[in-house]
Amino acid sequence: MNELKKSGEDYLETIYNLSKQGGTVKSVDVAMALKVTKPSTHRAIENLVKKGLANKETYGQVSLTSEGERLAKEITKKHKAVTMLLTKVLGVSEEIAEVDACKIEHELSEETTKRLYEFLEIE
Repeated sequence: MNELKKSGEDYLETIYNLSKQGGTVKSVDVAMALKVTKPSTHRAIENLVKKGLANKETYGQVSLTSEGERLAKEITKKHKAVTMLLTKVLGVSEEIAEVDACKIEHELSEETTKRLYEFLEIE
């Protein structure tokens, strides 16, 4: 997946989710959502910019490139599928399922992800 590490995927997913809530996304919003420092967020976003996955304006506005949005949608879909499996099939609470899904989504192989989508009837 474009050689992104777990943290890069988390940043992409967070930027994507914040942008879906409407309005502009700023670095400080991303830092708050992920509960990380502003310098860490700055470095992570600069890394996404270097990889061609995000754009950053001078005053902190962040947006995803088309490739960044494609990857973010993929990550979000996988996260939702894992959450659904944990809650609907295994009976895990929503709160725990969200935390565990965030850990699991980064490690699933393409084959497992494909089978998970088939099992849950997700396109």
